[in-house]
Amino acid sequence: MESKLDLEWNDDHVVPKVTCPDMVFLFRRMTEETLQMMAVNDGEIVLDVGCGRAIDALQLATKGGKCIGFEPSRTMINHAKIHIASSKAYVALIQGVGEELPFEAHSFDKVVCKGALDHFLDPQKTIQEISRVLKPNGKVIISIANFESLGFRLARNTYPMIKALYLRNRVTGRKAWEIPPDHTYKLDYPSLKQLVEPHLNIEEAKGVSLLFGLPWWGSFLDKLPRSISSIILNTLDKLACHLPRFSDAIVLRCSHKTSRG
Repeated sequence: MESKLDLEWNDDHVVPKVTCPDMVFLFRRMTEETLQMMAVNDGEIVLDVGCGRAIDALQLATKGGKCIGFEPSRTMINHAKIHIASSKAYVALIQGVGEELPFEAHSFDKVVCKGALDHFLDPQKTIQEISRVLKPNGKVIISIANFESLGFRLARNTYPMIKALYLRNRVTGRKAWEIPPDHTYKLDYPSLKQLVEPHLNIEEAKGVSLLFGLPWWGSFLDKLPRSISSIILNTLDKLACHLPRFSDAIVLRCSHKTSRG
């Protein structure tokens, strides 16, 4: 399995150097909602699957969690080591793949997988492994980008006309709604539920942000006073919270199948 993985994957390309308010808002709110759903208690053992630079795991560690960051990329492990070294908190790092978690059954109080599930070669096997290592009364938080969001759907439908009328050959490169080459799956709300439900109980599903990726939306917000763009983004986010199928990101809180809640 590891021979098929990019063990030197780097996240430098994930966030562009020039960002608009909607992108900054989406990344921030996705992290906020993920960590809020975790609600780590002092001394709980936490696993971050696909931890990247261990930024989230380190935040959970500062709240009292005993955190393990699990990551396949050697490059990201090295980034994580540098990030952890600059903090007073501690996160243990292990290199490996989500489909083969090297832990005993029922080892963790909490498991988080943020923005990583659609990078795995076998997301369903990863969910199965997460369920296996979760304690009977534990919680799992899964968050992903929704490539069937309302913003992406509108963008795909309107872009050909916009390009023909205004852009012609001036725009090149991958569009926001197109699946990045380092994603192995395109997940949306129905497909995410289909992956998760055989192995975990979904207790809560929340949407985060709305209309990201709509042509010129970010540029429009960037021209507004910051206070106005903030009001617009927060209002749309409150609406998205109840509409995970259409939101820009999806966050699930799940429990073990053996748990009664």
